Amino acid sequence: MIKNGSSYITAIAFFIGLSAIYLLTLKGGIIPALLFACLPAIAMVTAKFCQKQYYFYVFFVINYVITGIDRYIPLKFGMIMLGLTLGIGCLLLLKNIFQVYEWRRGFNALTALWGIWFFYCLFELFNPLAVADAWFIAINGYALFPLISAIIIPVLFTQFKHFHWLLVLWAILSILAALKGYWQKSHGFDSAELYWLFVEGGARTHIIHYGVRYFSFLSDAANFGITMGLSLVVFGISGFFVKTRWIKYLFWLTALTSTYGLLISGTRSAIAVPLVGLCAYAVLCRSFKNLFIAGGILIVIILFLTQTNIGNSNSIIRRMRSAFNKEDASFKVRGINKEKMIPLMRDKPFGVGLGLSGGRMERFAINSKLSELPPDSLLTMYWLETGIVGLSLYLSLLVLIFTRASYIAMFIIKDKQLKNILFSIIAGLAGVFVAAYANDITTYPNGILICILFVFLFIAPYYDKELTQNEPTT
Repeated sequence: MIKNGSSYITAIAFFIGLSAIYLLTLKGGIIPALLFACLPAIAMVTAKFCQKQYYFYVFFVINYVITGIDRYIPLKFGMIMLGLTLGIGCLLLLKNIFQVYEWRRGFNALTALWGIWFFYCLFELFNPLAVADAWFIAINGYALFPLISAIIIPVLFTQFKHFHWLLVLWAILSILAALKGYWQKSHGFDSAELYWLFVEGGARTHIIHYGVRYFSFLSDAANFGITMGLSLVVFGISGFFVKTRWIKYLFWLTALTSTYGLLISGTRSAIAVPLVGLCAYAVLCRSFKNLFIAGGILIVIILFLTQTNIGNSNSIIRRMRSAFNKEDASFKVRGINKEKMIPLMRDKPFGVGLGLSGGRMERFAINSKLSELPPDSLLTMYWLETGIVGLSLYLSLLVLIFTRASYIAMFIIKDKQLKNILFSIIAGLAGVFVAAYANDITTYPNGILICILFVFLFIAPYYDKELTQNEPTT
């Protein structure tokens, strides 16, 4: 029997829907009104017959390729991803009509931590310097998706195989991204990419004296390099521990192609992802042998790049070597910009408002000296937009998230395969956040991908219980 509260909600939704159909008929004609009228039926059919993971898989693919599509077909991809995020939540609620879910799975430590961050970002709307339109554009990536994903993913992905297939899908997308980078390098750029480079100004940062930086079907080379570095760490390590042979080979192929993609991206900060990830993995394993091997590899790479000139004729090696050069021009410019920001931010403990750092102020006709200074990194952007208070809160929450996730992986998870997959994810994310010192890592697909991976770190005990129960007894 439907409860009275549900009846009232249904009646209100029905009235709103009829009103919307009426207005659409007046303003847009019968066709838009009919299409809108069909949406509830489509949603109900989707909720009834589609597996709940499938539409999240579609969302995952769209997140990975949407910035590449935008290069050919202009899209308001921020609004699209926000709509899809809310749409998945609505479909899950509709599907709950036919099958009751364990919503308690979605309320854990990660939900609480992201909830704190969401409320801080919500209060940023009342920042005297904030612009409501900018806030609404930025809030999804900042805080809404992290919170929603922490609630709905545990409900959607109730079995280890669901998580496993998402990893397989991610591996395939990573290979495709690397192959697109290879195509750009060997066959050149197409007309849309050339337009982005030479008309929209992408060439300033992608065709430089070190050579060409390739960006695949992602937004830019920095984004491409970071996501390739993350894929390299996660799949390179996980490949040793997954049990299915073809998936093992797929993961190793992904790691190999991701290494190539990272190198041709020319993103210097991305090299931190595998280097930091390797050391983080060794620490998580609590193995002196692994730590010694990882430390040795790290020292050899650093010495090779800082103390030798071997391979300098290669533009890729020369570009990576410049990451350790303190006299590099771009490093100096970033340092100068931050020095200029400090006095401008002293009277702004809560920042200038979400979505207003750097040149984005010009979009909203804000005349400020800060608009002339690009943030260049995630940490600087968060400092500018949420202030020292917001940045301190965000970093504190990240420390708590990594600490709790590491504790779960090291001391709670028993299954060897799952434990090492979690180790690889934590290691990769650690490298990504070190790279965040020099790059914004929250653009598509990385921002949403990072949030998704965090959730799986926290719900892994459910999978561990499933896997250990299904282990054959001897």
